[in-house]
Amino acid sequence: MLKRELPAEGHLARVTYYDTGDQREALVFANGLGGPLRALRHQVRHFSERYRVITWDYRGLYGSRDRSPPQRVDVEAHADDLLRLLDRAGVERAVLVGWSMGVPVVLELCARVPERVRRLVLISGAARRPFGSTRVPGVGRFAAPLIEVSRALEPLGQPLVERLLRSRTLMRSMRRLGMVSATIATDELLELAAHLQTLDLDVYLRTLRALDDYDATRALASLATPTLVIGGGRDLFMPPRVTRELAARARAEMYMIPQATHYAPAEFPELVNARIDAFLGRILDGVDLGPP
Repeated sequence: MLKRELPAEGHLARVTYYDTGDQREALVFANGLGGPLRALRHQVRHFSERYRVITWDYRGLYGSRDRSPPQRVDVEAHADDLLRLLDRAGVERAVLVGWSMGVPVVLELCARVPERVRRLVLISGAARRPFGSTRVPGVGRFAAPLIEVSRALEPLGQPLVERLLRSRTLMRSMRRLGMVSATIATDELLELAAHLQTLDLDVYLRTLRALDDYDATRALASLATPTLVIGGGRDLFMPPRVTRELAARARAEMYMIPQATHYAPAEFPELVNARIDAFLGRILDGVDLGPP
C-alpha cells in the first residue's frame, strides 16, 4: 500500500493514510483503537484483489503521531479525518468497514453524509458506551476515573507498559483468559504488541476516554445504508448481546462467529472476509438480491 499524508490544516490534525491507489470501488477500513496497519493485513491482502483498499492511523497515533499532540481526539474529530481522507483520495462513495472503535467513527460519518457511503460493515462494536457493554463487572462505572488516574501516572506507567508488551507470559495469559483466541500464535501477538510500544500513551488514553462519551443512537436512528454486523461469541468487551443490540438498531444482517473474541478479523480472517464478500456480492447494479 502507498503511504500518504493529510497535512495539518487549521484545527485539523496531520493524518497518515494507506491506499492501494487504483480506481476500483473503494473499501475503507476504520481500525480499532491501538490497532496498527498490521492488524488488518489479512483483510488488506484479501480485498485488495478486487477493491481499492484505504485505511489510516488515527490522529496522534502511529504514523499520525506528531510533536504536538492533537487537541481533539473525539469520535467526531476522527470522522472529520475520514471525510477529509475520502475527499483527498477522490472517493465519492465507499464501502466502510469499522472494527471496534471504527464502528462509531463510520456511523458518525454515515449520519453526516449518507450519500458518501455505499455499504457498512460493523465488527465488534457497540451502539453506545462501550465500557458499559463489557462482561467485566464495574468497568462502566469506574473506567473514566481509572483512565484519568492512568493519564496522571503516564510518565511512570510508560516503561511498565512497554515491558508488559514484550512479555510472552502476558500473551499466553491473554489466551487462557479468553481475551484472544488460540488461533493467534504468541509470536503474532508479540509482533502486534510491539507496535503498541510506539504509541503516545496519553493520546491513547484521551482517545479511549472520548470514545466512551460517544453515543451512536442518533446515527443509528437515521441509518438507511445496507449494513452487516459481525460479532464474536467469546468477545469479553462486546459480548453477543451487544452485537445483537447493534444489529437490531441498525436494522442490519448479523453474523456471529461462536469461537471469536474481540479480534475476529485477525483470529478468523477467512470467515470474516468470506462473509463480507457474500454481503457485498449480493448487490449488483444497486439491486439488493436478499440474504444468502
